[in-house]
Amino acid sequence: MGLPRRRSQVVILLFEGFSLIHMGRLAETFNLANRLRRPDNSLRDSYDLLLVSVNGGAVRSSSGVVIWTDALDAHYAKDVHALFLVGAAGVPAERDERLLAWLRHAHPHTKLVQSVGGGHHILQLAGLERKDVVAVEMPGGAMLPEALSASRASEVDADADVALTSALSAVKRDCGYEVARQVMHELLPTVPQQFARSIFDSREARASDLIRASAHQLRVSSENRISIADAAQAAAMSERNFLRRFKQEIGVTPTEFVLRVRLEKACHMLADTDLPADKIARRTGLGSGDRLAKLFRQHLSMSPTEYRTFARARLTDGGMPESDMVERLRGSAS
Repeated sequence: MGLPRRRSQVVILLFEGFSLIHMGRLAETFNLANRLRRPDNSLRDSYDLLLVSVNGGAVRSSSGVVIWTDALDAHYAKDVHALFLVGAAGVPAERDERLLAWLRHAHPHTKLVQSVGGGHHILQLAGLERKDVVAVEMPGGAMLPEALSASRASEVDADADVALTSALSAVKRDCGYEVARQVMHELLPTVPQQFARSIFDSREARASDLIRASAHQLRVSSENRISIADAAQAAAMSERNFLRRFKQEIGVTPTEFVLRVRLEKACHMLADTDLPADKIARRTGLGSGDRLAKLFRQHLSMSPTEYRTFARARLTDGGMPESDMVERLRGSAS
């Protein structure tokens, strides 16, 4: 008789006005991991997904959809494996001492804590910081200096991107690289293969803890100005040694890695929003719409506008082959 399979509690704590899209992507990450996890892998973690609010009952999203939740008090704080606080954009949640006490009990025992929108305000009220998967996996339990500071982005979408990346990293740690890769491809079907691969590249999965942590940190801070000297210092290496190790283990230089991540984020924003190219370029750290267009021509052989049409048509057409869609784009442009 085999050992019982351990199930990890993933709590998504919802506040009024939360983003249904952001909550849905987080929930689907762990639901997909449960479904894709190999059935013969009985000792690997799987997840109990819990949608929770302070008082339980109905919580209304920003789009007016109502989600039914459990009451926070119904769950023992020390049992939480991963915690996501999802609140309304720009609307600080009210102070609630029961909630703050629960968070303070849960935080020391929880491996992953992330917040989106107003959720970050609640963590601040409790005097707590976000936790990231890579930060708690350092050798000997040590964390890189300022390992989480770059994830404190003011944009709600940037918060959500960091939370989703952390959720995928948790799945990779708990369920293995292959499950995480499949989850990513089902969650993000519109991202071109060469950029999607950058999140869970097989070389990154095999990299040392220090270099893998550095790659993660470069990713979450990619919209800002990147200092290779600071990244090397955080990894406790000389700049020359850091550049050599990063290229050797990841396969590209840190600068090339950041460019790929920025292009990947631009692809997401083109597919998921109606923002103009100039705004997308600024929000992803690519500078201007002209530079974004030049990079898309160079790496994808199409303009950002063509890519947006391509990505949305792929979803509408049920995922038709990329080569057929490129031909259609070329035909419509001629």
